[in-house]
Amino acid sequence: MSRLTAVVITAALALRTFPVYAQNPAPGVSGPGDACGAARAYVKVINDGRYDSVGSLFADDAVYMGPDGKTRHGSKDIGAFYSRFLPRLKPQLRASRFFEQGNECMMELENKNSGTGEFMPAAVDHFTVDTAGKISTFVVYLRPGAASLRLLRRALPSR
Repeated sequence: MSRLTAVVITAALALRTFPVYAQNPAPGVSGPGDACGAARAYVKVINDGRYDSVGSLFADDAVYMGPDGKTRHGSKDIGAFYSRFLPRLKPQLRASRFFEQGNECMMELENKNSGTGEFMPAAVDHFTVDTAGKISTFVVYLRPGAASLRLLRRALPSR
């Protein structure tokens, strides 16, 4: 690629930037119009031990790409998945940072180590929400080598 081409491409990309907002986690849950409201609700529901309620955060036609490498469709299937494995894991989660743009939210997630009591980085979750504030697409990116990864693999259903 010539130097001139590189400069033109760089300039074009610089002119086409979109704002992305980094946020420190705020307590409470927001409604529609706040992409990270669904992420906050997700953490709260799990920390409250209401594992059977996780599915209600998802749209009926949601797509979930989970930590086991499988894709699940719909709030009922996604909810059933969480109901099966979360009681075995009983995580205590903390969102360390949110990145929000439009109807998308990226959340850095930490899990409390039961031995040390420290919160350790565990995953980055990517949420897309619909106009009703429900999760329409959710992708989980686990942190490689995290201690919570071993625990998660043991807790996930084998089928």
